[in-house]
Amino acid sequence: MSAIATNAFFNDMYESAKGVMQQQPSLTLLLEQADNDQNKQYQQLDDMLQQGAKALVVNLADVSQGQAFVEKYCKKGVPVVYLNRNPGDKYLASCDTAYFVDGDANQAGVLQGLQVLEKWKANPDWDKNKDGAISYALLEGIPNHAGTMARTKWSISTMQNYPSLGIPVRQVFSDTAMFQQDKASEVVENWISQPNFGDVEVILANNDNMAIGAIDTLKKHNIKLPVFGIDGGKVGLELVKSGDMSSTVFNDYDNQVKTALRMAANLATNQPVMNGINYRMEYKIVNVPYQNITLK
Repeated sequence: MSAIATNAFFNDMYESAKGVMQQQPSLTLLLEQADNDQNKQYQQLDDMLQQGAKALVVNLADVSQGQAFVEKYCKKGVPVVYLNRNPGDKYLASCDTAYFVDGDANQAGVLQGLQVLEKWKANPDWDKNKDGAISYALLEGIPNHAGTMARTKWSISTMQNYPSLGIPVRQVFSDTAMFQQDKASEVVENWISQPNFGDVEVILANNDNMAIGAIDTLKKHNIKLPVFGIDGGKVGLELVKSGDMSSTVFNDYDNQVKTALRMAANLATNQPVMNGINYRMEYKIVNVPYQNITLK
């Protein structure tokens, strides 16, 4: 398994994979971290194949290389289960030995939108200008990334249109922060320098990593704003418990990793790919449900 450990969610996935390795000593699992370097990841995976790996689980370092990546290992006849970062539906479809496991990004957006609505209703003071609309700033992930687009679309549309709870929304800022904490800090620093930053009432982030970056910058400037994330990893949950993050949605990394590893093990031993897996696969994609988080 080759992954990218540059944010809290990926670290959680990596630790989950290590746990599977400890719990199943009969499973030989090779683990590497590619650090967002596609060439490094290629080398790691090729080394794994030389060591006898029969199937790969990959969190792509660079989704823009999805087509080349799928073609490279498909030509080698190597089964690959892609995790979290989709190389592209049409490229998956073009290869008999390529599959994808992820959370349901549409559901993530809906749950985030509902959380904003529920907390907005419970905190009328958030409406600073008393216009009845949610004025928001949005931190988006990788441009043209399927998860980025789905999380954004369904979060905003849920806030606007959810029956009985829907509220008008107004976008003040929207920028990509590439799912990265440091980039999100830079983006929010730039927002704060703009004269209309005072209009922002809520900050939405496509993942916790960017939400954490936003929170760090807001704290530096002694600014209090509700910030909403997605992923529900260990760091994100601690920030929700402390009150620094308003809410997050649990992206079930543990079951995603276990599902991807089980699929790879099935492929490596010539068993049906979904043998022993309770989730449904559609068009070579397995979506593990997100979960709402309620802290007591």
